[in-house]
Amino acid sequence: MNHRSLLLSALVLLPRSLPAQDAPPVADSLPFRRGQWAAQFGGGVSLVTLGVLRFRSPRSAWVLDARVSGGHSHSETTFADSTGDTTITSFTSAASVTVRVGRRFLRATRAAVVPFFGLGVLGGFAHEAGGSGRNGGESHGWQAGAFGEIGGTYLVTDTFGVGVTADVVFTYGRATSRSTSPPAPRYTTWNYSASAPNLRFVATLYF
Repeated sequence: MNHRSLLLSALVLLPRSLPAQDAPPVADSLPFRRGQWAAQFGGGVSLVTLGVLRFRSPRSAWVLDARVSGGHSHSETTFADSTGDTTITSFTSAASVTVRVGRRFLRATRAAVVPFFGLGVLGGFAHEAGGSGRNGGESHGWQAGAFGEIGGTYLVTDTFGVGVTADVVFTYGRATSRSTSPPAPRYTTWNYSASAPNLRFVATLYF
């Protein structure tokens, strides 16, 4: 074989022998899969959330969570009068449950932090009561609305992550209240509301 033939053979074989590191880099990926489940636990100021995620793909998931908040206070005031000591008892109580359903979209990065954003709808019920002595009242109501969220999760491992979320919430609600004092009137109220940012810390366990 002459030198010209050797040169032509080398030119033909050269593209096939290029090193692998010259190929375009593979896109970043996430350690999730279609059909995977995850449990989500969150908390903030007087707020606890429990939820589940169902992945449609490595970069999107359905989210269902329940947000529970509540509190109770009780006090007693004692004062002296002509008949002796008199004690007046008062209390306040409040509880609410809100269920949210939405879609979450995740981004792949080279770091261990997974940014995400989501959109969805919500609905819930609330109860409030309070009184002092023989005077008091209570209220029951419901709300419905929409929310948007943004946040990030730091993957400690492929099956456990911690992070923070911030959301914007728009709601419409109605409530029926009544007084326990005669003549015990009853009245109905409605309202629109918006709140942001609502921050919470979240821990997620992936199965």
